[in-house]
Amino acid sequence: MEEQFSDFEVGQSEVAHRAVSDNLREQILTGKIAPKTELPSTIKLAELWKTSKSTVHAALNKLVKEGLLDRFHGSATYVRERRLAFDRVGIYYDSSDVWIDEERCYVRSLQGSLEKKLKRLGIKVTVFVDRRPKKRQGTVLPELLRAVETRAIQGLILPLVNYYNLPRLLKLPVASSVQMFGDETFHIQNKVCFDDRNFFRGILARLDKKGCRSVGLISTLKAKPETHGSLPSSQITEEFLKQAKQFRMETRSEWTPVPKDEVLEKARFGYREFLKLWQQAKQPDAVIVFPDMAVRGVITAALELGVPQSNRVTFCFHKNAHVDILCPFPAIWTIADETKIADSMIQMVRRQFAGSPISPVHMSFTFQMD
Repeated sequence: MEEQFSDFEVGQSEVAHRAVSDNLREQILTGKIAPKTELPSTIKLAELWKTSKSTVHAALNKLVKEGLLDRFHGSATYVRERRLAFDRVGIYYDSSDVWIDEERCYVRSLQGSLEKKLKRLGIKVTVFVDRRPKKRQGTVLPELLRAVETRAIQGLILPLVNYYNLPRLLKLPVASSVQMFGDETFHIQNKVCFDDRNFFRGILARLDKKGCRSVGLISTLKAKPETHGSLPSSQITEEFLKQAKQFRMETRSEWTPVPKDEVLEKARFGYREFLKLWQQAKQPDAVIVFPDMAVRGVITAALELGVPQSNRVTFCFHKNAHVDILCPFPAIWTIADETKIADSMIQMVRRQFAGSPISPVHMSFTFQMD
């Protein structure tokens, strides 16, 4: 059995795990290594190919995600009988709140976009909802694990995950993509995230043209990454302060409230923080609000105070392209398109399954002025 694996050696100028996976893929697809063939152990393959166990492990995992190998913890690795068409995907959520919480409308819109696009591609969708408390999500949801092990799904899309479950989910032997909020969180290749730098740079450039010299920020995201319970924030406040400084715009701590804990009621937070802001002795020329649910609260507070009629401030609001926000006064809108997020997450999974290289996708915002 070992003879057919011994005529290969990783070249010094090659990326080791890529060279190993490319070689094995070619031999499997050309039939040189027959279906149902059991591969030697990781230790033996590393010895035969004069490389490390971690290199072999990474290469084999890549081919498992492509559907060429069957490999599960505690068992041998086999060549699959035939390469299957990509037609079955799972979508995982870490909470059932996504279906009932009025502030989860973005995720519901994203789910709708995912289902429509997958159906158009002829791909069957299975939704997995983890109803366990967050602290018990350190192990993979049993029904999801069974679906992966039995090849009931060939890809996994992760629109909503947390610190407890993400490490385990990323280790599953299946092609996957994960949505993240900020490009500094988790240095992994299969993530789709928002370009926060573009968010502030684009807004501040427009405010600069309008002559604004001071700016505040109301955001529900914490300034520093969390250490447990949920994904870390994108450090959005620090990025805002850095970008504002580059545009020589005044900022003050009382204009940039930072939540101490996770904000569950974002609209209420936006409402309360704008009322506080307008009680300050001095107000900024412009206020940026993120995300869209906080925007709703700020709009309500601004209308109650009659701020739009005074023309004393320029509002800069975030919104998602397919989630409506009623705003009866002018604003600069920074728009994220959830249909494009869906496209990117699907394409990332399909590329992994096809054996194509992947890299993080940074989604840009578009800007609209009323």
